[in-house]
Amino acid sequence: MNTFALEIFDDQGQVCTFYTVRWEDATLSETDKFFQKFRYDEQLKNSLRELASFLEVVIGDEHGALEYFFRFENAAQALPPSGTYKVQDISIKYGNFPLRLYCLRISEKLVVLFNGGEKTAGTAQGGRTSMVFQEANIFAKRILDALQQKEIYITTDQRAFRYYDDSDEIII
Repeated sequence: MNTFALEIFDDQGQVCTFYTVRWEDATLSETDKFFQKFRYDEQLKNSLRELASFLEVVIGDEHGALEYFFRFENAAQALPPSGTYKVQDISIKYGNFPLRLYCLRISEKLVVLFNGGEKTAGTAQGGRTSMVFQEANIFAKRILDALQQKEIYITTDQRAFRYYDDSDEIII
């Protein structure tokens, strides 16, 4: 079975900490792969910036990971949400948003980001998001199992994961 590291992606937010996963033999995390995939894509880079602002400003600094910010996709969730949200001075409507970033919302203060893709079909299981959707659900299930089996725990401030031996590196 492949193992992966659970590591901090961004803990600078005032309200929410973001973790990511990285396959044991990979140099980039799954979330870094997502941002690298679309950062230079002329048709999708503005959508990528909007999603990054939503993560950093709305979830990370202002409101936290409120349940209605997430689309529920089996064990994992997806961003962005449906509806209209205001990020700084810009109102963003996420009706037909072209990107999906899969994640696991643990609480309002803690989210694990996975990979994502361009939304090209009516369901997460179809189109270009199919493979990363399947992986996101595997990651989510394994993290939830590790929490349930008491292999890892969430710190009292609800902003970090730890092994029960208090080590920082978490391999699942």
